[in-house]
Amino acid sequence: MPSRRLVLAGLSSLAFATAARAFPERPIRLIVPFAPGGSTDVAARLLAEALGPVIGRSVIVENRAGANGAVASDAVIRSEPDGHVLLVASASTHGVNPAVARRLSFDPVADFAPVTMIGTTPLVLVTSPAFGVTTLAALVARLRGEPAKHSYASAGAGSITHLAGELFKLKAELPDVVHVPYRGGGPAMQAVLTGEVAFTIESLASAASLIEGKRALALAVGSPTRQAVLPDVPTFAEAGLPGVELATWNMLLAPKATPPERIEKLGEAARTALAGETLRARLAAAGTTAIPDASSEQTGRYLAAQIEGFRAVVKAAQIALAD
Repeated sequence: MPSRRLVLAGLSSLAFATAARAFPERPIRLIVPFAPGGSTDVAARLLAEALGPVIGRSVIVENRAGANGAVASDAVIRSEPDGHVLLVASASTHGVNPAVARRLSFDPVADFAPVTMIGTTPLVLVTSPAFGVTTLAALVARLRGEPAKHSYASAGAGSITHLAGELFKLKAELPDVVHVPYRGGGPAMQAVLTGEVAFTIESLASAASLIEGKRALALAVGSPTRQAVLPDVPTFAEAGLPGVELATWNMLLAPKATPPERIEKLGEAARTALAGETLRARLAAAGTTAIPDASSEQTGRYLAAQIEGFRAVVKAAQIALAD
């Protein structure tokens, strides 16, 4: 006859397995660190719609904009670490911010458990058709030939488009091109269209409609390969600048103490959703390439590498750190 200890152990194991199968017990909340309408918000809402049927619960998107991602990050860190609240982190909040800020209210690595990647959205270098160049080589030649005359726009000092512009300057050897920060990607793009600046580097999701409408001219895309929505636009490597890969990205992060088995279940469900043809097509239409095969460990390594990459650009370009 089995001992009382063995019986209790068996019951405990059964209870644990039942609890694991029952997860999630309520809707999953995806916290987005930006206002509605941006590329991160769009990716989160598309994922939420596809993820619900896979995981068996509704998935709700909540926008918590403010403080460069700190409002959303702090909300997730303070939540119960039970897998029901996840952060939709971005390259800006968890890659660029740690590289440009002296202090953050959160640690992008130590305070979170990586779940999985969502996707990447390449950045694209654009100029105005009126600027008079049609290739990246012609742009570089003109900027070099007219030193201290031209500038480029970014979405703000310390933004991902600022660091992208500085990386381009370093690789193309353009030290005299001046950075002009604007209050967001929209004003930066408008400065290009009106001729206030020579170029900007913006996300494909944000620039696609202007490029398709021929108001803006794309000279190079920051992905390893050409994009289906811009088949005639070369990569930076194809255009003569190897080593320039520029993209923003999104990933799912959970509070650090979330049980590993719940992290795995969330990751498996998200990867299943991201592998679906419908979601992949809808993300692609928004300029994002789905990543349906990134494990928790791979996502964590990617995050760490991205932070170090951005820090290298900040150091090489001698960008002053923000307080």
